[in-house]
Amino acid sequence: MDSNGFVSTYGKKEYSHISITEIADRAGLARQTVYRNFQDKDVILLTYLDGFMKGMWHDLGVGMKTSFDEEMFVLLFRNWKRNAPAALIHSILTKDRKIRQLIYKSICDYFDELLASRRNEPGGNGEGALHFHGLYAGKSLSSIVHMMLIEWTLNDFHLTPEQIGSVVSDLTASIRAYL
Repeated sequence: MDSNGFVSTYGKKEYSHISITEIADRAGLARQTVYRNFQDKDVILLTYLDGFMKGMWHDLGVGMKTSFDEEMFVLLFRNWKRNAPAALIHSILTKDRKIRQLIYKSICDYFDELLASRRNEPGGNGEGALHFHGLYAGKSLSSIVHMMLIEWTLNDFHLTPEQIGSVVSDLTASIRAYL
């Protein structure tokens, strides 16, 4: 079973109410097979979300050298609206706290990876006081992007991706100065 198949197996049921046994049954696998490949259902979803986050820019030719700018945020929101699976949206709409935590973790992990590659570049900010500002700025950016993504989803995508991307860019301008 791959992580992409997992998201479709839980359908309209809240993520936090699904068991590994149910996942295995829906996928037509033995529970032991699922446990052999994944520690728990959170690992399955995080694996999916990791690929989903990376795929949102990879398909458009934007790689790990991406700058944190309005264009990046617009791409994030456009691709989220276009590609987020219905089961994931359903779990957000039912205000499933666990799914929100996992989405936040996947955003943090993705941004951490982007920031680490930037810090390792020549002239990158790898040491000193500004390094610590950058670490906290990265977490703050992840938090704001996560909150805006969830709120935008809860509000039925009431703004265009360009509008919400612009709002996020404006709200995070001072934070991004430390990245």
